[in-house]
Amino acid sequence: MASRHKSREDRDLAPIDVQPGDFSNLTDVMRIMEGAFPKTYGEGWNHHQCRSMLSLPSAKLLIARRKGSVCGFVISRQAADEEELLMIAVDPECQNSGVGHLLLEQMFLIAQEDQVSAIFLEMRANNPAVKLYARFGFREIGLRKAYYTGPNMEKFDAITYKAAVSDQAK
Repeated sequence: MASRHKSREDRDLAPIDVQPGDFSNLTDVMRIMEGAFPKTYGEGWNHHQCRSMLSLPSAKLLIARRKGSVCGFVISRQAADEEELLMIAVDPECQNSGVGHLLLEQMFLIAQEDQVSAIFLEMRANNPAVKLYARFGFREIGLRKAYYTGPNMEKFDAITYKAAVSDQAK
């Protein structure tokens, strides 16, 4: 489906391949999720939540591999002409090497093929992934005050973002 090799940061690493996934990838999805999401904010899903979501006919799973090993994934679902990015995670050892970017790039390409007009996501206000999402045209459209609880019971807002798929056509 897709392959990418970044020349600067990961010159010595193998290319990243992205392909559709299925239930056979659930063990890898859970391994990556447990490493990528700190328990502090309660953002990661458990095995039952992942299996339930992937059981839906509208759910999509993309798996990123490097040297045959799963290093990232994205879970989304489509309703009419809208897609919701539900979960994206990259193995901590592979973060900042283009895996997340390639997963989003492939998600947008598939959304365009499926005639999706917009992609939505929601995340914690202090999530550093906002920089990646901004590169894909995601703009803030909504806010849930004090949705997440962090360390020392500190509250964080949940922010809803939207990106037009047509803006990504390259």
